[in-house]
Amino acid sequence: MPFLSMVQTIKGQIMARIYSKKEEAGKWHGKICPKIRKRLERHVEAANTCTADPAGLGIFQVNDRGADFEVDIKSRTCSCRRWDLTGIPCCHGVAACRHEKIPPEEMVHSCYSIETYLKAYEHIIMPCRDVAEWQRMYGREILPPPILKKKGRRKKNRRQQPEEKEGRAGRKMGRGGAVIHCSYCGAAGHNIGGCTDFKLGLRPKKKGKIVRAEPPVSSDSENEDPVLTQEQNMHTMGLSQPEHTPYEAEVISTLIVETQSHQRQNVQPTALPENAFIQANVQMQP
Repeated sequence: MPFLSMVQTIKGQIMARIYSKKEEAGKWHGKICPKIRKRLERHVEAANTCTADPAGLGIFQVNDRGADFEVDIKSRTCSCRRWDLTGIPCCHGVAACRHEKIPPEEMVHSCYSIETYLKAYEHIIMPCRDVAEWQRMYGREILPPPILKKKGRRKKNRRQQPEEKEGRAGRKMGRGGAVIHCSYCGAAGHNIGGCTDFKLGLRPKKKGKIVRAEPPVSSDSENEDPVLTQEQNMHTMGLSQPEHTPYEAEVISTLIVETQSHQRQNVQPTALPENAFIQANVQMQP
């Protein structure tokens, strides 16, 4: 089983690394690791050009070739930020430690000590027995997925990016994001060469005509009464104006009917009827 062999190989490498690091750290002397000691020695050598002036409470002003830096021994910080970021005293911190007669190794962070290094590799990885000696669990047998052989020739070249494709005229961007449409059925995702309707001999779908929607009429305009400013031209509008659409003709006819219904009828004045009392007493007048 390739997967099991890979896991066993990784386990063996980690087991050998832990053992070798533990044996190597057992031969070291001092308080800090050798690589950190070499780095600290370079800072000690660079501190020869620094001058520390105490300000009190463990704070110093260190002058390094014309530049001033603030060092705090208690908080183990420096304004150059090297001591803060690495945990190793910089040349300015070493100069302040010299003034207080403090060994620079004692100001190094505890993570660089040999004791901490040995704690990181104190655990061991137990070896495993051979596969033949493993205890059988009588569980469900786990098998790899079946291998299905695909049709056609296998691809040997990797899939190129659009900007990597080269033609006769040089590099040319491909149509990676374009969506093709069939010229026979009009569907998207294939052309006439892969159209099922074309292969079965079915008739192509007819493309419908584009029908433009009529403009909607707002509710406010329907409720308001139309105002006619040219009453004389409304009756002859169909003769003088060019042909209108069915929608416009319907609106015009509706306005004409409403105009005629609102017009007042001209009534000719007539004589009032005679009163019966007056007719009876006309002859009695002198």
